[in-house]
Amino acid sequence: MHHLLSRAVIIHDDHLLLAYDPRKEPKHYYELNVAFYYLPGGHIEFNESAEAAVLREIYEETGFDSHIERFLGILEHSWNFPGDEVCCHTHEINLIFKVNLKEVNDLITIFQKEDHVAFHWISLKEICDIDFRPESLKNILPQWLAEQKPNLDLS
Repeated sequence: MHHLLSRAVIIHDDHLLLAYDPRKEPKHYYELNVAFYYLPGGHIEFNESAEAAVLREIYEETGFDSHIERFLGILEHSWNFPGDEVCCHTHEINLIFKVNLKEVNDLITIFQKEDHVAFHWISLKEICDIDFRPESLKNILPQWLAEQKPNLDLS
């Protein structure tokens, strides 16, 4: 499976807003039955720009309007499904933006709007200690935030 995704890096008070699946049992065959954190956002729809997709996804998932501060970079990521390493795999192209939530001035609780997406603010210092995927974001995200030019990581 190939996925084109638009993702948001939302930071407030040195905390990163991360998403996770709170359900006890995933509803789709392609979901791993493991709890992990990931950047909010989602699939880019047909005839939709990456910018429009990330703003739409953030609104659908959080209920908050947002605006894009800047494009951070592209991260390619792929993995196999446990037990079926021969044919079943997922390949993602993630377009990642620094995004700000409008009207959010504190580390407020982001209430769940969809059953498969919940949120948690994680200290930037704790990112290396949690299951945050793709794993390569743990190292590259601080670099991207420090730089002022877009980045491409096809690892």
